[in-house]
Amino acid sequence: MRSWLARIPWRESGLGPLVALVAMVGLIEFTRSGLYTAYLPQARGGALGLGMVGLAATVQYLADTLSRSPGGLWADRLGPGRLLPVAAVLSAVSALGILWAPSAAWLLLASFANGLAVAPAWPTLMTHSTRAAHDDEDGRAVGFTFMLVAPFIGAGILLTGFVYERSPASAATLLAFTQLLLVFVAFVFVRRQLPRRPRATVGYGPGFPWREVLGLAPGALAQMFAFGVLAPVIFPFLDRLGFSTRELVLALAVGGGLELLLISPVGRLVDRSRPLTALTIGLFLAAAALVAFAHVRDLRELLIVAAAVGALQALLIPAWGSLVSRSLPDDHKAGAWGAVMTLEGLGFALGPVMGGFTWEWWGAQAPFYLGAAFYALVALFYLVRRRV
Repeated sequence: MRSWLARIPWRESGLGPLVALVAMVGLIEFTRSGLYTAYLPQARGGALGLGMVGLAATVQYLADTLSRSPGGLWADRLGPGRLLPVAAVLSAVSALGILWAPSAAWLLLASFANGLAVAPAWPTLMTHSTRAAHDDEDGRAVGFTFMLVAPFIGAGILLTGFVYERSPASAATLLAFTQLLLVFVAFVFVRRQLPRRPRATVGYGPGFPWREVLGLAPGALAQMFAFGVLAPVIFPFLDRLGFSTRELVLALAVGGGLELLLISPVGRLVDRSRPLTALTIGLFLAAAALVAFAHVRDLRELLIVAAAVGALQALLIPAWGSLVSRSLPDDHKAGAWGAVMTLEGLGFALGPVMGGFTWEWWGAQAPFYLGAAFYALVALFYLVRRRV
């Protein structure tokens, strides 16, 4: 047991709060992915239209994203052990409102309320993850944290979709039960494990690290922009090439598996080096990988590119996490992490619109070139900045 604990990037004293927060954030993401990807498009898409379901997802995501910085500040100001259980209750009530909204207006209102309710969760998780990390292991801690939450997202889509095929009512019951579990975790574990007292200095006062946040803005936007660009076009692109869903799942398994295997050793190397250098190199390589993706022609090439993307994610996630953690002062870390994550969310929100239009205007390869160009420009920015 001790030898296993020595391999993870967190101090043993920080594991209890970390597990509680990962469970809470994971249940939030399970619900979000299950609701907007698997349940609502099938259950309400016919009556309300897929456009309205998509708008509800956008409203929820933007409300969450734009509220993460004040959400992180309020968590520090009130104490996360006090605020997060209340947030869980509000999240559960609003998620049930999404499930059984009687009209489009109520669906949008409940989605907006749910986004506001869950906003403090991610900044609090990332803040605790980096505060609990061993010295100079911030990058590995961030990478591991994302890897711990990611299965909840996939499970939300797959499990909700699987249950819905057999019984729509059972899928709704599954998501409702998830909300009860979320409240239980928040009150029984999060409330006990996290401090219920405010930190000494929080707020957008003179000490808030606006300069550091602005310096991180290009990287924050780049983190999710390319994913957003490809989100509406990746399935049509692969369909044009004749790939089946099974082949796509195989590619995801190859990329995700390699990322899981490499994120610990690569993260350790990043933490022992300069994270800005690692991030710059990773962004240039990511640009090249997207260009290569645009020219995939058969399954072998698809699997090679998927493996390259997985390896690059194992570099980019810890490099970015280490850079953010080292750039932000501890007193304002929750609010500053929220501000950075808001910028990441804006990058993802802008991506689908630009990806869809570039596909229509310039062809199927254009979104890949757009994402690659953005990665390369951000890498050049940090390369020049490092030399100034």
